[in-house]
Amino acid sequence: MKSALQKFRYAATGRWAVSIRTYVVLVFPFGFLTSIEREQLLNGVGLTRAVTIALAGEVVVSLYLFIIQSVLLGSRKTELQPLMRCLFVWFSAGLVRGFFTAFYAVWAFGYEMDLSVRIPPAAIYTTGAMALTAFYFGSIDRRRIQTQALNTLGDVLDQEHAQLGQLEADKRREVLSVFEAQLMPQVVALRLGIQKLLGGRIATEEVELRKLMTQSQEIAQAINRQKEKFEGGGKSPSYQFNSEVQNSYLSHLIPQIISIRLTAIVMILGSTSGQFPRNGIKGVVAGVIGALFIVSILLPISILIKKRADIRRFLIPLGFLGAFSVQYFFNLLQPTLGFDLNNPYAPWYSGLKSVYGVYVASVIASLLVDTSRELEGANVQGATLRNALSTLNIRHDAIEKSLFETRFGTLQGKITGVTMALHLMGSQSMGEISADRKQELLESANNLLGESMQAIESLSAKTP
Repeated sequence: MKSALQKFRYAATGRWAVSIRTYVVLVFPFGFLTSIEREQLLNGVGLTRAVTIALAGEVVVSLYLFIIQSVLLGSRKTELQPLMRCLFVWFSAGLVRGFFTAFYAVWAFGYEMDLSVRIPPAAIYTTGAMALTAFYFGSIDRRRIQTQALNTLGDVLDQEHAQLGQLEADKRREVLSVFEAQLMPQVVALRLGIQKLLGGRIATEEVELRKLMTQSQEIAQAINRQKEKFEGGGKSPSYQFNSEVQNSYLSHLIPQIISIRLTAIVMILGSTSGQFPRNGIKGVVAGVIGALFIVSILLPISILIKKRADIRRFLIPLGFLGAFSVQYFFNLLQPTLGFDLNNPYAPWYSGLKSVYGVYVASVIASLLVDTSRELEGANVQGATLRNALSTLNIRHDAIEKSLFETRFGTLQGKITGVTMALHLMGSQSMGEISADRKQELLESANNLLGESMQAIESLSAKTP
């Protein structure tokens, strides 16, 4: 319960706590319509006079909201407002709306105030509708802001990834140049030296020299394999972040889904505020039952829309038609079902209002789903890009280390040491050294080449 309240506070008490856009588009139309219905019912006046009385209340409450949001909620665009202050604004707007509708009816036409009939439905509807629009559009806006922030971060990470990828490619080329310009010439010189010493040697020396020749060939093959890996791994995959401009609110006027939960909330709120001044508690109960019937017929259609997006354009109008039909026949059958209301709605009119409620709920739900999908996509792209950057950083560090080992490490020193040992063995001065010393020198050269081979092979494990 506490987490739900906290979630509501975070979403509804920010910049959307009072919004002229949502008020005019979502809150005003139904409230204005029910006010006209109420005035026609109370005084039996024509449509023109009823519209005049209802419009007076709407004009005053719009002016009131413009003033009160600047005085009490002026900082809502930069920080969250106290929840009780927002509730006061929403509820007081309903009171002002109902009171000034009654005041204008008395002042302009001499009708009764009828505050008990005018104020409760106006207060209930205005408070509920403004709270719901603040919560849902606050949630939508919060997700859009989070998506924009992730897109901005993604663009930065994308640039960093591109720069790091270019740096890695440069380092790989540098390692390849060391292989080709330094290591391979040393291995070729080593093999030539071994070939010169093979002729005319005693059997034990020849065995060791052939081992050296075999290892030198294996080192040459290992260097070539490393060259292929460094050449093949030089292209980093592209992880360009998709930070397209988000769609405007107007682009969602055609709904993509039908939300059962939100439809139920909108229908119950509308039936409560519309039926109470006309038929009292019995009318509210009838309206709620009618809303439940509509939700029941929409449930399978909503599930099918989620599973079969390819026939969405057919299913959504079918849902609207189903809502109209259910409400139409429910109104016709109300007396049979035990709801003999004093002032029932015309079936066709009640059906159209139900379609309007389903449409409004579907548009809001579509916005919620779309922004949630955008946020999830931005999160997934960001996580993928961060993982790619982490891998690229690891590879970059490994290539840096490989470059150091091939250029400044002991690898070249060991190969050079074997080459020098063979050169000394071929010189005249080595003829005075004993056979055991020569054997020891050859074994040491073989060991150095073995260590060189291990060092070359270890480079592949560090450069995935």
